[in-house]
Amino acid sequence: MSDSPGIVARMDPSAPSETRRAQLLRDLDAAAAVPDVDATTLVRLRAKLAANTFNLVVAGEFKRGKSSVINALLGAEVLPTAVVPLTSVVTVLQHAETPSATVTYADGRREAILLGTLADYVTERENPRNRKHVQEVEVAYPAEWLGQGIRLVDTPGIGSAYQHNTDVAVGYLPQADAVIFVASVDQPVSRAELQFLADIRSQADRVFCLLNKIDHLSEAELAESVAFSTSVLRTELGDSVRVFPVSARVAIKLAADNDPHGFARSGFAEFDAALRHFLARDSDEVLLNSVRRHLSRLLAASRLAVELELKALTAPLQSLDASLRAFMARKAEIMQQRLDFAALLEADSRRLVKDTIEPRIVEFKTDLVQCLDARAAEWVQRALQQRDVAPQVELERQVVADVRRAFDTFRRDQDNDAATKFDEVCARFRQRVDRSVDELMTCSAELFQVHFDAIPVEPLREARSRFYYKFWEEPASLGLLADALTGWLPRRVQRPILRRRARQRIAELVEMQAGRLRHDLDDRVARATQTECRQVRKRIDTTIASIESAITKGRDLQIRDATAADTRRLQLGVVLEQIDELASA
Repeated sequence: MSDSPGIVARMDPSAPSETRRAQLLRDLDAAAAVPDVDATTLVRLRAKLAANTFNLVVAGEFKRGKSSVINALLGAEVLPTAVVPLTSVVTVLQHAETPSATVTYADGRREAILLGTLADYVTERENPRNRKHVQEVEVAYPAEWLGQGIRLVDTPGIGSAYQHNTDVAVGYLPQADAVIFVASVDQPVSRAELQFLADIRSQADRVFCLLNKIDHLSEAELAESVAFSTSVLRTELGDSVRVFPVSARVAIKLAADNDPHGFARSGFAEFDAALRHFLARDSDEVLLNSVRRHLSRLLAASRLAVELELKALTAPLQSLDASLRAFMARKAEIMQQRLDFAALLEADSRRLVKDTIEPRIVEFKTDLVQCLDARAAEWVQRALQQRDVAPQVELERQVVADVRRAFDTFRRDQDNDAATKFDEVCARFRQRVDRSVDELMTCSAELFQVHFDAIPVEPLREARSRFYYKFWEEPASLGLLADALTGWLPRRVQRPILRRRARQRIAELVEMQAGRLRHDLDDRVARATQTECRQVRKRIDTTIASIESAITKGRDLQIRDATAADTRRLQLGVVLEQIDELASA
């Protein structure tokens, strides 16, 4: 083995994950000293490895007992459950020695709350349609298996009467490293659940399937239901998927009774053991292998640049120039592809707005006008009952407040959906770019007769991009507030006048805010697209510059100074040793 600084020994795959993690961190540090290795990606890889967070997301249809499953795993009633609690906000649980809870609002504010008041923020009953504008709730709890960076995430149920709950649940999937999918033995697996499973499979690396509520059925009914649901789930996910029949309610009761044998009777012992095994071993493997492959890809690109320079230092000039002309022709093709990529991304982004977002805004606008118009008579009656405030003023306040509330909720839900859809567009775009960059490096290696292995990798899993719409401005009083002439009229005469003007005001405000939302979204998608295009252009340009620089440096040095060329060959030989040592670790 070379004695060069920063060189590491080959890693034993049987070594404990913490040992391999520490070694991989040292490898990343050593790679930073290798010429032409992408420093930005190295920083991202190191941050991902050092953070060591793993998102374990609990998902499924509404009323399948997802919150109860989490409570059973925690061994305590931490999350709210009831006959109809209907979780409506994402709740993230992490390890801490002292229990606590923190609310993050849509505007970025954070507020510490009592753990016992969670239901006031995360349930449809206490926070209908998320009128409190909660973005996420974080719960810290001293559960032993939440250690090692595990984040347990409770999501709203899909398929309920509240579409925003489904949107929030689906929108969180891109952040999932593994998913606990909760179904129920007392109801057949639905079409919505199977479609949701398809979405999960496209996002998460591992899925655990739970059939909850086994205590609701007789032994014969349970056997029949489990056999049917298992068959359906394995058809969707593959024969290797494990399905665990459980009763979260029984598990929680037995934990409260401190019954050591009851946990097994609830069905949770087998699932708990499988989950712990995965979190202790497989989850680390997923992360370590992902980072290692990304590092290997960076090293392969750096090795190509070194070998190209070595080739340019030694190859006959006539042959070298012929290969260089062929490379320049290929470079011109790639530069055209770069323009094509940008055009494709911009077209896909415009299509996202036109075909997906705009129709939803139009539908929301139409439904909202109808909904608020139906409530206008109630507002008018309430305004006319006010004694210390003019009816016009009170009616204006109610109209503005309800329009604002509705748009705030829609804006937040649209934020999640737009971010998810835009990330999907970018993922497809990056895959095309990755293939193009690999083809360029492979072509260069073939032209100059050096070795290169293209190493495919999955995208680095990161927090999703988000669009924050700050579109609301305090609306001017167009009609209701300005006209005080109705104040002297009898209440029975004012009623139809105020009713008519309320309808006009609703239509004006909804149309104005919908227009602002549409304009703001279009602008933000356009700017996000430009940012993505700049990043991709930079990557392609960096790859081209690295190849071209290596060839021209070697060629120029070969022509200018034979002694310096020999010295450079020795230096590059040392760099190759560094790269090979790191690549084999």
